[in-house]
Amino acid sequence: MSFDLNCVDFYYDDKKIIDNFSLAIESGRFYGIIGPNGSGKTTILDLLCKHRRPQSGEVLYRGKNISKYSIKQLAREIALVPQNFYINFPFTVEQVVMMGRYPHMPRFSAPSARDRSAVNGIMAQTEVSGLSGRLITELSGGERQRVIFARALAQDTPVLILDEATSNLDINYSLSLLNISEQRVKQQGKTVIAVMQDINLAAVYCDYLIFMSRGKIAAHGTTRQVLSPETIRTVFEVESKVYAEPYCDALQVVFRK
Repeated sequence: MSFDLNCVDFYYDDKKIIDNFSLAIESGRFYGIIGPNGSGKTTILDLLCKHRRPQSGEVLYRGKNISKYSIKQLAREIALVPQNFYINFPFTVEQVVMMGRYPHMPRFSAPSARDRSAVNGIMAQTEVSGLSGRLITELSGGERQRVIFARALAQDTPVLILDEATSNLDINYSLSLLNISEQRVKQQGKTVIAVMQDINLAAVYCDYLIFMSRGKIAAHGTTRQVLSPETIRTVFEVESKVYAEPYCDALQVVFRK
């Protein structure tokens, strides 16, 4: 088991954002979190990463309250690719990706040959090797996002969390990075939890979908169980058709104008 969220409530000031949220997240699955803007999707990720703490209820990771983990312990367990990443200091791309190795390095130690080998392999896999010497501050939004994805992979954690991580990418790189994420689940038994706006991409890659509405779970289950016109109507208030598409071997959705 990766996470257990039990009766979690979270407020911004006096506004309730997460309302009595309970969910078990198992290891070795690709989870997609879907819902309208403002439904609490990113806040759930913040709670899973210990960036925020619930006002009531508890978030457990591997049976232990996440508040009991140190920052370094969590950095060895959970890697996050945020939707937007801001950095003002002119690190090179290679330096930024190497930051993913810091949780595994002794304090004040230089990167080992193993660290450098891991970073070089991941940079090649994510197609950012050609940017190695460039400054992160000089990259386009899409290039920067690929570098941050590479940094998260360099952490080599059991859990990878993606917060609309492909929103700045073209379809080629979106598919490439989602393929890498899927391989980690299928070949290494790792867990991916992704907030996604594109329902059709979520249907292709995610084993399990969590639909959110107004801080609550509107539906959750395997993709084939919960991806339906009824769910989409309830959550998004739009009409749709859901059908099996052999070309991608997944359910797909078309919407009525």
